Parts: sequence; structure tokens; C-alpha cells
Amino acid sequence: MNKLYFPSDSAEAKRLAKRVGRGQLKRIRNGIYTDAPWDEIAALVQSRWYDIVDYLYKDAIASHITAVELRPIDRRVFITANIKQRKKITIADVLTIEVHPGDTQRLTEAFVPNLRRSAPARYLLENLQSARNTANKLQSKAYGRLWVEGELCKILARRGEVELNKIRDLAREHARALKLEKELEQLDPLVSALLSTKPAEHLKTPQALAIARKQPYDSERIRSFELLADYLHRCELDPKAYDYSATAWRNLAFYESYFSNYIEGTEFLIDEAEDIVFSQKIIDHRDQDSHDVLSVFDLVQDYQEMSITPTSTDEFISLLSQRHKALLHQRPEKRPGEFKTKANKAGDSLFVLPEQVEGTLAQALTAYITLPEGLHRAIYMHFVVTEVHPFDDGNGRLARIMMNAELARAEQFKLIVPTVHRDSYLNGLRDATRRQKFRTMTKVFSDLQAYTASIQWSDYAEARATLERHLADKLPDQGVPTFNRQISKFRINLP
Repeated sequence: MNKLYFPSDSAEAKRLAKRVGRGQLKRIRNGIYTDAPWDEIAALVQSRWYDIVDYLYKDAIASHITAVELRPIDRRVFITANIKQRKKITIADVLTIEVHPGDTQRLTEAFVPNLRRSAPARYLLENLQSARNTANKLQSKAYGRLWVEGELCKILARRGEVELNKIRDLAREHARALKLEKELEQLDPLVSALLSTKPAEHLKTPQALAIARKQPYDSERIRSFELLADYLHRCELDPKAYDYSATAWRNLAFYESYFSNYIEGTEFLIDEAEDIVFSQKIIDHRDQDSHDVLSVFDLVQDYQEMSITPTSTDEFISLLSQRHKALLHQRPEKRPGEFKTKANKAGDSLFVLPEQVEGTLAQALTAYITLPEGLHRAIYMHFVVTEVHPFDDGNGRLARIMMNAELARAEQFKLIVPTVHRDSYLNGLRDATRRQKFRTMTKVFSDLQAYTASIQWSDYAEARATLERHLADKLPDQGVPTFNRQISKFRINLP
């Protein structure tokens, strides 16, 4: 592994100089050597920038934007050291260290063993400093007021009012010694406005204003929703028109309920599910599971109910609550119809915090209304509900119900998510959540709508035979090749 070498005394400096003469090392600056090839020096210097800082200034701290990012931005890092005047040090033309004079003891915290950084109360103040070089924002040492507002919102959401007050108190205590009094005059009213002890007029960003108005939202999720909407606007999705038939609608509703519950782990044989839905028979020792299947069916077989979509925030919240209440009315321990009060997660994915649910749902409607009715809105709605995860339980089933309501409203075919396609479905959602890549998810839903539209739902026996022939009811490892041969026929192209 390539290394940087720093002499600890004159004798070691002579030894390193001899190794340079023998071609074993390269001197990239006075006192700094490396064994890296020339084409790898830039990456090494930028990844080990803190070792260089520690060698040049033993007492220095990472400050300003570097205290936040903990890495070079535009090949530049900003530090504070016990010096009298600002300095600028260039390392091999691949790294610039901007050294600012100042206190290196107050409001600092550990970063790496040999280097500390500004603690949050300090770097918030530092990032409110006016930049001398405003012509090039990439070279600015401070992110500015709007960034600080956003950071304060994150602290409040993740760590609460107590932590935000603590940070403000520390800033007040040390601002004078750090010569950051002017910056404190900006920070103080921002915190007060977020805590609603001063007017919201001090705030500028939509997220901060929403918090001050007691309707906070998850800005990262809203950005994901906006990116999805932008992608969907670029997609030409062929609508699958649906002509209502009571018999066909009921038959499709059965499989909609059966598969939606199966995805969530409520597993029945098709024969058992038929008994539950068509004969109102509760399966022995599985009362609640039986009611889960029946509850979904009761919702999705109601054509009138499934033709309702939101036109306002109040309608959106009301629809979610009403449908969730109907969905889980047999499970009072799940608090049907009531938004979550505790944070929930799946694996390492944390969903929207409870206090941000209503605000995030409200903000999500902004992009929703710009999308064409039908499959575009359906995909968007499904993603919003799964990402917000507004309830303790039942969010996946509710997301699929809300999605299909969008399709029914537009007089398009609803879609089923067969058991065999579960992994593709979940992978698409995972790709959208973690990487903001939406093609797989959009392809899955487009394929499944086309597949659903290809089945003759007016004849229940024929529909069941078709699904079983395509192995739609099998687990992915049993039926994927057969099922994929069917959906590959639709040749749906997406950007």
C-alpha cells in the first residue's frame, strides 16, 4: 500500500532524501515524501490530507466546510491553527490547505487520532462567515446561511429540541472568544424561529418555514419524490384501458388481495383464500390472518371506493387513515387509522419520522399533481406511501391499494404483484430508496399492469388456470424463468 513519509528529525530527513536519490521515494513538498507512482499521488494526498495537516500544524483543527465534509472539496481543505496571518499551502498541485488563524481549543471534537475538528456549535457559526472570495463558491470556506438553516433542521429532526438548545447555548458561551459574535447574531434567531420562540420571518428555506409552522417534513424524501417525478415525466407509459365488469372486477380483486397479503407474509393456499373470501370461512387457528385477506378484498372490490384519489392534503391524509382503518380493523393493537408515534425502519432504512409524516405527505402532493393520471401517478403514489411508512403496520398493502386506486380512477387496469415476482418488486423499491434509481421499479409496475391486462378476468376458472400455468403463485426460486417469459413479451422500453 502506498504511504506518505514525514521525517521526525534531521537524521530521518537525510535518510528519506537518500531514498529519493535511489529512486525509492518521491519528494512532493519539503518534508513530505511518498512511494506512490506519479499517477497515484493525487488520490493518496487527498485521501490522507489529515496526516499532512498533522505534520504541518500539530495544533490545527479541521474547520468551516471541512469540519462538515471531512474531506477535500475541489481539492481544498480549510483548517484553523495558532498562526497570526492566513496562509495557503499547495501540495503537489493536487491539494490546497487554507490555514486560518484562530483558537484551536474551544468547541472541538475528535475526528482522527491526530486531528480534531470544529464541533457542531462551532462549525455552524463558521459556516455563517462571509466568504472573501464570493466569485468562486467552490473555493468558499463557508456554506452560508441557507445551508446552516438546513443543518439546524436536521439536528432538530434527529436529535430534538434539547440538543438544538444545547448547541445554541454553547455557541453563545464561546462566540466572543472565537471572534464569531456577528455569526451568533445570525444563528440565534434561526434557532429561536425553529423552536417557535421568535417569528418565522427569520427563516428562508421551505423546510425551516414548515418546521416553524409546525408542519416539518423530510427534505431528503421530498428530493427523492421530485427525482422520481422528473423520471416519470420522461417515461412514455402505454395506458391499459379498463372497461368495468362487476364479475371481472371481483375476480381481480380476489387475486389483488391474495397476492398483496402473501407478499407481507400472510400465506395461504389459493383454495384456502377462496374459502375466506367467497365462503366467508375463517381458517382454523388463523383468525387474524383470515381477516387480513378479507379486509383487503373488501376494500379493493369496492369500485366506488377505489375510484377516489386525493386532490388536497386533507383528502390525502383522510384517505390514508380511512383505508388503513378498514384494512386493520380486526387488529386494534396496530392502531388502525392512526399515524405512527414511533420511528419505524426496514433493515437499515429508516422511514420518515413520526413528526414529519403529515408535512412530508403534504409536500409530496406538489409533484403528484404535475404527473399524468394513471400509471404515472400510481407509481409515484406507491413510492410515497412506502417511503413515508405512515403507520405502524400495513404500509405495503396500503401502498398497493393507493396505487391501484390511481389506476381505477383513470379507468386503467389495476395491477397485481404475483408471489413469483416479489423479489423483482422489492429490488425495484430498494433501488429507488437507496440509490434514487427508478427504472427497475417503473419497469416492474409497467410489466405487471400489462400482464394483469392480458388475463381474462371475466372467467374465474380461466384466470386461475392462466396464473397457475405461468407459475405466478410460486416462490421466485421456483417460477421466475416461466413467469419472465410471459412479461418479456410486452417489450416495454424505458429511459
